[in-house]
Amino acid sequence: MKEMLLCFKKSLFLQKTIERQRITNILRLYQYQPFHLNTSSILLLKRLYDLRIFPKQISSMKRILPLLFFILFNILLSQAQMTDLSNIGFELGNTSGWVLSYGPVYDSNQQFFYGPDITGTRGREHYVTSLGDGRDPKINVESIPMVAPGSTHSIRIGNTETGNRFARLRTSFIVTSESTLFQYKFAVVLENDQSGHLAFQKPGFTIIIRNQTGQELVCNSFDVQLYKDGTADGFQSQGVYQYRNWTTGAVDLRDYIGQTISVEVTAHGCTKNSHEGYAYFDAECIKSEVKATSICPDPDGYMTLKAPDGFKKYTWNTGETTPTIKVKAKLGDQYYVKVVPLGSISDACELRLDYIIKYQAGTSDLHISICDGQKFTVEDQDYTTPGQFIKNINRFGICDSTVTLNLSVNPVTLFTQNKTICQGEALKVGTMNYTTPGTYVTRVTYPNPVCDSIITTHLTVRNFDLPTQTHDLSMMLGDSVELNALASPVGNYIYEWSPDDNSVICANCAETWVKPTENTTYKVTVNDDLCKKEDIFHVKVNTCSTVYAPQAFSPNGDSVNDVFFIYGARCVRQIKELSIYDRWGGNIFIKENIPPSDEAYGWNGTYHGQNAPSGIYTFKVLIELSDGAIVKSQGAVTLLR
Repeated sequence: MKEMLLCFKKSLFLQKTIERQRITNILRLYQYQPFHLNTSSILLLKRLYDLRIFPKQISSMKRILPLLFFILFNILLSQAQMTDLSNIGFELGNTSGWVLSYGPVYDSNQQFFYGPDITGTRGREHYVTSLGDGRDPKINVESIPMVAPGSTHSIRIGNTETGNRFARLRTSFIVTSESTLFQYKFAVVLENDQSGHLAFQKPGFTIIIRNQTGQELVCNSFDVQLYKDGTADGFQSQGVYQYRNWTTGAVDLRDYIGQTISVEVTAHGCTKNSHEGYAYFDAECIKSEVKATSICPDPDGYMTLKAPDGFKKYTWNTGETTPTIKVKAKLGDQYYVKVVPLGSISDACELRLDYIIKYQAGTSDLHISICDGQKFTVEDQDYTTPGQFIKNINRFGICDSTVTLNLSVNPVTLFTQNKTICQGEALKVGTMNYTTPGTYVTRVTYPNPVCDSIITTHLTVRNFDLPTQTHDLSMMLGDSVELNALASPVGNYIYEWSPDDNSVICANCAETWVKPTENTTYKVTVNDDLCKKEDIFHVKVNTCSTVYAPQAFSPNGDSVNDVFFIYGARCVRQIKELSIYDRWGGNIFIKENIPPSDEAYGWNGTYHGQNAPSGIYTFKVLIELSDGAIVKSQGAVTLLR
């Protein structure tokens, strides 16, 4: 153990020596050609800075480190500049506009560190998802769609199999007056270990937002790493996994119009190469504002105001704390909401969004398709026929809107079907379940633009019966018993008996004999071309109780109990020998190879033609069973005169 520790220390010393030499060379280059440093050189500087591994030369040049990091940030920023925000949410089905990277993770001195950031991707660690991908395969206690709600594409970053590495996304964009709210959505799956990892060694996920000088917008970032014990805030547990379903966050960028904002998203596994961490991510840029859900108030004079999604806390000047509120509309009324970003730990990060109820005037063209029998309502007017209609809406002096409605009416689909089901089954048509034979007319409703269907169903219910009989049977060992599963009415049925072993005489017959050697449960499955039924038979096998001998007999000629003989069960083949002895041990009667239960072969109480005296006599018997086994038995019988 000491030798291994010494070897490790020597290796670490050698590694630090090599890195010191590399940093010395870089610093010499900076002294003569300061702007010839490449990205990997600056990344090495930052890594050594994080690890506090410096050669002596760097102590005199600490003043240049912030400049180097600023150069590094701007190099990375220029690589990921997004001028068109159409793919900030991966809606093109690719990662254009984003820079992908990956690398290792490790821990040192009870701290977590990222290793060198390598541009590119590895395996499927940056996978653009689509609606056809369905749900996350590892979480099943609830559904985590692989695409964010409301999107057609998202991205999954991170490794889904093992730890010891990270995957990262980076982009940047210039904030305009129409893109003052960066709204992001994420879902996270992190594997929690059972091997005692410390918190800084565990998987995690971060979203970091920076301004154009590289400073982090601390109120708007999100950072989670699993705890040593327990469940992370906002997460749920399933087995070894902790997960967070789709969550929306938002960053207010009104103070950064005209500036460049960068976004960095990272998912990582544990530092010990054992436990994975990955996340799903989506984003969009919208305007940071409160909106009314409609131009005009409703007929009762109320308007619905909606703040942007993605904030942790909402506080309206009305006292309400939900993203959406309903207010009585009055021209000039002012409302505001204070919101706290999702990643904030205090209310000091809150911001305010205002809304003033103003006069709205405008026109709108509606192109609507409905189905025959439906209606479309504009204001207080219902429309059911195709055509173009113009409606003016003026409510409470707040709005004046002219609506042009272009209405088309599509026919309902008529459909007839013939269906056959088995007894006990149900046929589902739309929301209805039918179990009995008959004709049914069902209206099946579909969401627009598909019209309803009226389905006429002619339903047949097929049934066949199996015999009603005793299903608990018993038999003697060595015997057979018949099992009957003949179905009615007469038809082409397939019979299958199980277990299909030597005890079943015919495994494919409606009626079969079975000869089990122990208690056995038999199942028969009966099929026609559509339906199936099963039946169960329990057969109890009684072991042979061999023979019974009466305790007394009275040979007095009254034909009642005049003869002593051996009663045998069906499992007794024959009495090999029956011997009777008097009180002195003399053999006074013997018969061999006689049938059981037959008094013609018994003892009539005489010896040499003379009546034997009353008294107790001993008998011995050899019994041959049906399987050839020989059983011995003996006892005493009383002769009465």
